Amino acid sequence: MERGDEKGKNSTSQYSRSPIEIDCVIFNFEGESLKVLLVKHKDGQGNLNFELANDYIKEGETISSTAQNILKKYIGIDNFFFEQLKAFGYPSPSSSQEDISIGYYAMVKKDIEEDVEKDSFNPNVAWIGINEIAGLSDKHKVILDYSLKELRKNICKSAIGFNLLPEKFTLLQVIHLYEEILGIEINKSNFRRKILQMDLVHDSNEKEEAVSHRAAKFYRINLKQQEMLSQRELNFNF
Repeated sequence: MERGDEKGKNSTSQYSRSPIEIDCVIFNFEGESLKVLLVKHKDGQGNLNFELANDYIKEGETISSTAQNILKKYIGIDNFFFEQLKAFGYPSPSSSQEDISIGYYAMVKKDIEEDVEKDSFNPNVAWIGINEIAGLSDKHKVILDYSLKELRKNICKSAIGFNLLPEKFTLLQVIHLYEEILGIEINKSNFRRKILQMDLVHDSNEKEEAVSHRAAKFYRINLKQQEMLSQRELNFNF
């Protein structure tokens, strides 16, 4: 599912002079860490580096369909939230023209990502914490930084962050998600009260099992259609 798709309906015929690269920042939340899917590659000198999942728009493809194909290639599913960021321009190493890259960011649930790993293991892909990323090109650093700014802005005014949580989750998991993305410490009791007052979640009548602490309740998102997570305006007032 994608928000802002109206920005990505142009076909490649409009960009025949220079190929356009689509770069995808794919987020995943594991434990208390926000991670990004990076692809291993070797540079001209044979040095191993990382890059964002990417590809060029092929003949007959649209901007949006190329982004979807990239995500399906590396995630193996077609049920994910993704949104177009913007176009990025940078000097071309081979001509006087400016090269163009269009950035997307996507969110993958942990339980879905685990199922994908069981079915297909790709040794050239790694999930790396946002504070541990190194070796990206300047171009991909700019796209990653911009996607993080957009994510931080949007989770404070909508519920898109729930796209990173499993189907059932504890309220503490929600708190850890927001703390990790925003880089702040949240008043847990106030946050729990606010989430419940917003009627965003409902009690699943299940609890954690085999834990050493008091078992926490599991909740599920109240919104029936995942698309609504990006459209419903909220205000978390952090």
